[in-house]
Amino acid sequence: MVASSQNLTLEEIGKRAGVSRSTVSRVLNDHPDVRPAVRERVEAVIAETGYHPNQAARALVSNRSGLIGLVMLTEVDELFGDPYYSALVTGIQQGCLDHNLTFSIFPVLGTGRRADVVTGQIAQGFVDGVIVTAGPRSEQAITTLRDRGTRLVVVGHPVHDDGLMRVDVENRVGGAAAATHLIGHGRQRVGFVGPTSDFVFGVERLEGYREALRAAGRDPSDRWVRLDQPNPAGGYRAALALLHEEPDAIFAATDPMAEGVFRALAERGVRIPDDVAVVGFDGLPRRPKIDPPLTTVVQPVGDVGRTAVDMLAGEAQAPHLVLLPTHLHIGSSCGADDALHGAG
Repeated sequence: MVASSQNLTLEEIGKRAGVSRSTVSRVLNDHPDVRPAVRERVEAVIAETGYHPNQAARALVSNRSGLIGLVMLTEVDELFGDPYYSALVTGIQQGCLDHNLTFSIFPVLGTGRRADVVTGQIAQGFVDGVIVTAGPRSEQAITTLRDRGTRLVVVGHPVHDDGLMRVDVENRVGGAAAATHLIGHGRQRVGFVGPTSDFVFGVERLEGYREALRAAGRDPSDRWVRLDQPNPAGGYRAALALLHEEPDAIFAATDPMAEGVFRALAERGVRIPDDVAVVGFDGLPRRPKIDPPLTTVVQPVGDVGRTAVDMLAGEAQAPHLVLLPTHLHIGSSCGADDALHGAG
């Protein structure tokens, strides 16, 4: 009687291929220390029998499931509509492929009891580790998972970041680059439109903006700052409020906010970049389709996702921080000459 693929053991696969159990294990785990001819023979048997490793049994032996979790405390429209999350998930998926891992998304829609249920399941060892996106709604979940000893990597910058492994981008440096670029093109009244202070990435980008103004001998007054939600509607409201100060440039701390800035300026008959230059921050693959094309600070969100997986799968221990660099992508919204400055 031929054993089904579900019941085959490594010993039986090895016997059919004429190799040891350990050699089969090395082939399954893509270990480089296997001769090509031997690897082909084992893989042929695996293909012939339709064998799949028993993940549950492997987990019991190794005390690892090969599964990591991505916890996203967000609303449905953000989860499926925000290009940031799409780019992040793509990067995490690529990182999991590199490490032979799988991942599951744990969307926590709302807070309170639902978040407690999810963090409780994770802390019981349902996954080997977890990635959590930082934000105002995720603070309690991050604290709970950290205190329970869960292997955890936070993407972004939570308010309470003690004792964490984190991966983030250079928000402050990128904010300074955006403001410096506008000042360098002769703009005298550079405003800032960004998220409220409970979004730490926005605070960091605002710090960079103010640093650039001070370096240029300008007064980084709150007069030129308007804060709202980091989405097109928030950018629209903030830009309308800022227009009373008659800025000749606006740095929007997210590209969705820049989209709202464009709409506000268009409604008021303000020309971009002739009257007001605009620079955003994100530069995601699914960036807003706006005209003129947006000059923006590009953050490598896909690399952030891959790095988070690398940290979970590697030997890094908390506290540990990886900061990835940003760069400026030149469009037409800032008034720069594309031919001179390039679009990289």
